Amino acid sequence: MKKCNVFFMVIAICLAAVFALNGAAEATTYRLASHYQAGYFVNNGFRRMAERIKKDTNGKVDIQLYESGQLGGYEQVFQEVMRGTIDMQANFATSRFNKKFEIGFTPGLASGYDQIEKLLNRNSPFCKFMESAYKECDGVVYIGSFLDTIAGCSIAKGTNIKNPFDTSNKNCQLRVVSINSARKYYSALGYQLVTIPYAEVFTSMQTGILGGDSGSGPEGVYLTFKDVVGSYIEYQNLFFTLDFVISKNVWDTFDDKTKKIIYNAFDAEAINVAKDSRTSYKEYIDLMKKANIKIVTPNKEQLAFMDGVARKEAWPVCEKYTGKKIFEDISEYLSKK
Repeated sequence: MKKCNVFFMVIAICLAAVFALNGAAEATTYRLASHYQAGYFVNNGFRRMAERIKKDTNGKVDIQLYESGQLGGYEQVFQEVMRGTIDMQANFATSRFNKKFEIGFTPGLASGYDQIEKLLNRNSPFCKFMESAYKECDGVVYIGSFLDTIAGCSIAKGTNIKNPFDTSNKNCQLRVVSINSARKYYSALGYQLVTIPYAEVFTSMQTGILGGDSGSGPEGVYLTFKDVVGSYIEYQNLFFTLDFVISKNVWDTFDDKTKKIIYNAFDAEAINVAKDSRTSYKEYIDLMKKANIKIVTPNKEQLAFMDGVARKEAWPVCEKYTGKKIFEDISEYLSKK
């Protein structure tokens, strides 16, 4: 009997070793590229997501995060993801690859964190639209969007915007991201638009060539421009995201169970990243106040007016690429007609 027990124990150990070896053999490491710096809260969300996926797949899907543009600029990396030479990306979607991506940078889609978070829900018309738009980029699968920040306008010291929340002439040279709908919006608000490289913004504001910049949230403004900024205007209806995209070549190797694990891990961290975004926003607004930067905040009536300007001026620009229905669907979804 003892010999029999020993025999079966040996067999069990051998089988366990075989299964362990098979499991180890199936484990694969995937590269996830982000152009954001190490330690940024959105990257931290991607890292937690990767850890969750690794745990829930028993180590078979091991995602390694490459930060600070280690694998290249975000446009270059996106091309590599399409080709399948880079596995995954935290992508800043640009209209270079699909004009429909402009919708993500169109003012007035949603205002304030509550609406923006609702808009980024997987089942929202916005996310369904982005999923479809990414399919038009051969070789890419869209998983979802992490909320980065709500962008405002940082105004240079010595420049005074008397009526920031109407359409009067601002007498201010404002740098605006190269998105047609966003440019139309700020032009309609009375700014004179300037196109200069981001790297030249600080010096241009310091020397008085540039009156302000519209491309950053509170954290970016404080860390990069606080020494040349006198005021920060919270427009609250233009936000930035990082999209999680996976090479279709990689995605097609996953079974349905693994795909579900990835979706669930992303959705769980999307909630946490949104909370971190709120925390970061408030933290850096407070730091700007301590640095004697004036914070200009709209009331509900002013915000509603600016949303109206966006719908009238900016939305039709984007509708040339997206069609009108998606804006109607989003408005209905947010009960914001």
